[in-house]
Amino acid sequence: MSSTGRSPGAAAVVVALLLTVLAGCSGSGSDGTTAESSERSTSTATAAATTTTTTDSATSVPASPTSGCGTPADAPTITKDLPGDVERTIDVDGTERLYRLGVPAGYDPNDPTPLVFNLHGSGSNAKEASLYGQVPHEASKRGFITVAPEAIDGQWQLGDTGSDRDFLVALLKDVESRYCVDTNRVHIMGMSLGAWKAAVTACTVPDTFASAALVTVEIRLDPCPPVPVVAFHGTADPTVPYGEGSGHDFPDSPNAGLPGTHDNIANWAKGNGCDPEPDKKKIGDDVERWTYRNCTADVVLYTIIGGGHTWPGAEIDIGPTTHTIDATKLAFDWFEAHPRAA
Repeated sequence: MSSTGRSPGAAAVVVALLLTVLAGCSGSGSDGTTAESSERSTSTATAAATTTTTTDSATSVPASPTSGCGTPADAPTITKDLPGDVERTIDVDGTERLYRLGVPAGYDPNDPTPLVFNLHGSGSNAKEASLYGQVPHEASKRGFITVAPEAIDGQWQLGDTGSDRDFLVALLKDVESRYCVDTNRVHIMGMSLGAWKAAVTACTVPDTFASAALVTVEIRLDPCPPVPVVAFHGTADPTVPYGEGSGHDFPDSPNAGLPGTHDNIANWAKGNGCDPEPDKKKIGDDVERWTYRNCTADVVLYTIIGGGHTWPGAEIDIGPTTHTIDATKLAFDWFEAHPRAA
């Protein structure tokens, strides 16, 4: 293996393939950007909208260093320019795969560092994933390494096997061999099809990802070990169903027959051993937070009232969203509070 940018169109997840995977796995779009974006503003409700249900226990989990500790970084640290990370390639079984790497300011090659994978949606790419949620900038503030892998032709393979799984596993191993990563604090996030792939990967690459943040898709495979999950979904998403998956609000959507957010988040809660009914709390006028209690692994849903197939808090406008919360900031709150259990 060796390590050495591109704006988006609308592309929905193909429903026939999704339904096939759902059936096969017994499981219960496009992320467009423009080339210009202003710096992300501070979330107006960060303090009021804290996702975390864990406190001091998170800091009590010791770091678990990788073989890359002690090796000088071979990439520049995240810059103030957007998106802030840099493009790299890796050879996986004879195929060159592209990804973006972000090294936080102040990175110490002798200090085990948290890491997050950020997966783009259908028809998008790694650069757009970094731009849209401005994940590298938030990661640098929090002291995280970021990795934004890129799917071939903008489409992740839906299942839990195949070349994309091999790519993600090989890429993680490669980064861990070259950087000082804390394996107890490796997390995964994504939007749309990227959230699908993030959820599948969290469920099927065992003992690897401490937690997941899912935007606009929150499927869960069965079986799946307990994984702490925070999810964000708009009630007016025309691409992937909210509600109970009937698709009645958008009957012409190619994904109208898929399970909706209510079903999916309930599956996560059941699989993570939570009480079946969440505590519901309004945050401002357009966000409701569902917090499940007494879980083996925490589950929280942010419902964006009137929100579309979009990233909450994003400065880039691709449809209805909210600025009451910031999904990027809340995702990193989640990651910090949920290291992998010892």
